[in-house]
Amino acid sequence: MMKKHLRLIKCSGDKLKKIEPNTGDWTRQSESPQDPIAITVKVNEDGYVPNFVNLRAQISPKLFTATVTETDLYRLEADPRVISLGTPRRLHATI
Repeated sequence: MMKKHLRLIKCSGDKLKKIEPNTGDWTRQSESPQDPIAITVKVNEDGYVPNFVNLRAQISPKLFTATVTETDLYRLEADPRVISLGTPRRLHATI
């Protein structure tokens, strides 16, 4: 049996707290805060999708994937109807 190691993410101050732990580093200094990010969002209200996100897929009434920007992550963090954000990943911007 293979042992798994978990990487803990410490959140303090104005850091994002709703993001679930992941194994990859999704932030890179050279990338723009306006570059698209794919994210999974869990909410506490059936059918709720914030109007500033681009819905990608509705997984269930309270779970969906969306395309957002880094700025939108902070807006989602402040939204009381958002329970968690799962594993953000940068998307390749189209030229």
